[in-house]
Amino acid sequence: MRTSKDVSVISPVYNEQDNLKELYERIKSVIPSRFTWELIFVDDGSTDNSREVLQDICLKDNRVISIFLSKNYGHQVALTAGYDNAFGRAVISLDSDLQHPPEIIPQMLALWEEKNDIVFARRVNANNLSWFKRTSSKYFYKLMRRLFKLNLVENVADFRLMDQKVVNYFKRYREASRFIRGIVSDIGFKRIVLDYKEDIRNAGNSKYSLLKMIRFALSGIISFSSIPLWFSTFIGMVISLFSIIYACWILCYKILYGVTPGLASVMVGIYFIGGIQLISIGILGEYIANIFNEVKKRPLYCIDKIIKCENEDISYRN
Repeated sequence: MRTSKDVSVISPVYNEQDNLKELYERIKSVIPSRFTWELIFVDDGSTDNSREVLQDICLKDNRVISIFLSKNYGHQVALTAGYDNAFGRAVISLDSDLQHPPEIIPQMLALWEEKNDIVFARRVNANNLSWFKRTSSKYFYKLMRRLFKLNLVENVADFRLMDQKVVNYFKRYREASRFIRGIVSDIGFKRIVLDYKEDIRNAGNSKYSLLKMIRFALSGIISFSSIPLWFSTFIGMVISLFSIIYACWILCYKILYGVTPGLASVMVGIYFIGGIQLISIGILGEYIANIFNEVKKRPLYCIDKIIKCENEDISYRN
């Protein structure tokens, strides 16, 4: 049984072999000496040498724990595995690509000691991002705040500190489609924002492609609101109204001129309505897929093994 620490730092890992040792050294050097701490790496099915690097770090420092998942489950699930195994009084999460600077951890801990339950780290140099990513992120957060009433802070990713009592409530959220930023915002508690400048990626490549970003955004929207369903209903009502108006116009045109509009206008109407129907079915399908995944009650992840302490290899079995 692990002894409780003051601080648990968790970091998901996926093909970050060139960043891990530097991340470990920087974290080790910045945590104030008055705190006991542990560092939990969660390897999300890396295919490079990340596992070997993590094992080497664990064997040298018994404050480091490496959790190896059985396959690649995605960043949000790997982060969840870290929270499930973090028992520090304060739990800090940050990415392993070195873009989240560990040097602001002392400031986060100072704000936590001032009785803030959640400390969000907010990136202030968003201009480093591409125009598309910066613009899409800006309007996504606006959409989530205004339409879905979810209090997401702009330019805040998964770099945060949470008190253990918040983590305990977070662990009760077990939905398969996970949008952790939304879950943390939905929990409540006293929170504060700490600004930082994001570093440039030291090595490796970003794991979020355009398709993954779109899926991530859709997951967030569908997980926290039924408004897309209402929106498709509203569009259907508007189209029905215009169809009635158009039918009346055709009737009047026939009476006045003795002819009806040609095939082109009819085909445009058919294709337009068909497109709206497919979009509506797609929205409905996303919700049904979420229901399908939830009712199966499958575990979020499987752990291959956990490594901790000198020469200690702990196999994990359910």
